[in-house]
Amino acid sequence: MMRLGLTLTVLRSARALQQLTRRHASVAPSEGKKRVVFLGSPGVAALTLGRLLDADGDFDVVAAVSQPPAPKGRKRILQPCEVQALADERGLRCLTPAKARDPDFLDELSALKPDVCVTAAYGQFLPKSFLSIPSLGTLNIHPSLLPRWRGAAPVQRSLENGDEKVGVTVLQTVLKMDAGPIAAQSVPRAVKEGDTAATLLDELFNEGCDLLIDDVLPSLFDGSLEMREQNDSDVTEAPKLTKDEGFLNIHESPDARSVAEACRDKVRAFAPWPGTFLNVRAGDAAYRLKVLEARVGDAVDSVSYRKPALSIPCADGSALDLLRVQPPNKKAMDAASFWNGLRGAELEFLGLEDP
Repeated sequence: MMRLGLTLTVLRSARALQQLTRRHASVAPSEGKKRVVFLGSPGVAALTLGRLLDADGDFDVVAAVSQPPAPKGRKRILQPCEVQALADERGLRCLTPAKARDPDFLDELSALKPDVCVTAAYGQFLPKSFLSIPSLGTLNIHPSLLPRWRGAAPVQRSLENGDEKVGVTVLQTVLKMDAGPIAAQSVPRAVKEGDTAATLLDELFNEGCDLLIDDVLPSLFDGSLEMREQNDSDVTEAPKLTKDEGFLNIHESPDARSVAEACRDKVRAFAPWPGTFLNVRAGDAAYRLKVLEARVGDAVDSVSYRKPALSIPCADGSALDLLRVQPPNKKAMDAASFWNGLRGAELEFLGLEDP
């Protein structure tokens, strides 16, 4: 019995050592291949890391860098971000500094001797001490047609403002956010009905990977890459989103678009986070109604259900059609289910500060 217990202990220790070694091992690059270090954190960044790991190019990804684990869920349990989770799964070393300027992290990065760093939605400022380490510089995949929409939320701000076209840019990282010279840019594509920030982010980062892997990195490595400076006079900013921005104002538009168009654009821009909402009163109950899907409808005189939408008249005569909504403490539902649940109660639309 004692020998069996000892054997099980040894096996568990060996397993733990194997997992620890796999987690912290860096990939040994093939001879003659360039060394790439990837930086990113959320799901779209993990998509990009996966593409780089699977690419058949003149480079090897020798390590990843992500935001440190953060508490998630109701129990606030520390969990790794998607990039760290993928790196662990693929046996790739992953560094998780609290700040990219941390001296210990910069020493570890220097020891990796990267030829180039690639970033995608990393979420941290990269100081000069970082940018001086990779011998060929740092490249960033940014999902907008720079210099339009520099900042943390380019796709969301593009949709929110009613841009007719979107695209992705691969650029060199400099100290000023998203201001570096452009290495490659996609052909602009029209925004389509059904596009949301979530679907476009996946699509644009995928297209950015194509540009990076097929065009930019090969040209960078053979010395033929030509970059162009951005025109600062065309710059627009894309600041982070906040929860309070999700209110849908059916009384006025921020620009020349109709009120319904502006609301529709915000719904698809803020999906899935922070989401959009209307403050409503139905009978004696006042509450926040989440709007999950909407479109521009035909003009109506009063709130009415017209299959498959709940049509809301806006102040300028346009109409916003609600297709999917979510009342408090209930699951998402289609417009018909919500309308039937009102049981004839009149629906009143309140201001931002209500209810």
